[in-house]
Amino acid sequence: MTWNPPSDWTRITTIDAHAAGEPLRVITGGLPQIPGDTILEKRRYARENLDVLRRALMFEPRGHADMYGCILTDPVTPDGDLGVLFIHNEGYSTMCGHGVIALVTVLLETGMLKPREVIRLDTPAGRVTAKAHFDGSRVHNVAFRNVP
Repeated sequence: MTWNPPSDWTRITTIDAHAAGEPLRVITGGLPQIPGDTILEKRRYARENLDVLRRALMFEPRGHADMYGCILTDPVTPDGDLGVLFIHNEGYSTMCGHGVIALVTVLLETGMLKPREVIRLDTPAGRVTAKAHFDGSRVHNVAFRNVP
């Protein structure tokens, strides 16, 4: 039996991952373009306009008390690879270490981001750079430099 939801329903796609058992739900589709010239403007827009979706994805029955997630945005710096808004059951974080590790793994292993020596993330805390040991199909480890 095949069932398709009505076309006017909101459809959100995600990939669930973890780093050392800490969860990260990467939102891969279904959200509108998030406006803003800075990552803080983008976070403010998400908080004011998309929070119902954050709660739907982080709270039970889809999430749990320790659930973390991230919303991907366009970069806000000329050399950034992407912007990242970290979310959880209580709101929004400025940065998430296990989230960076899990996100970089998802981005590379799914082909959402082409391999490169350094991955530059625009986060509410500032620029975070990550490096991954990637063999073309699997990420073996990720290291990152956090903001000072």
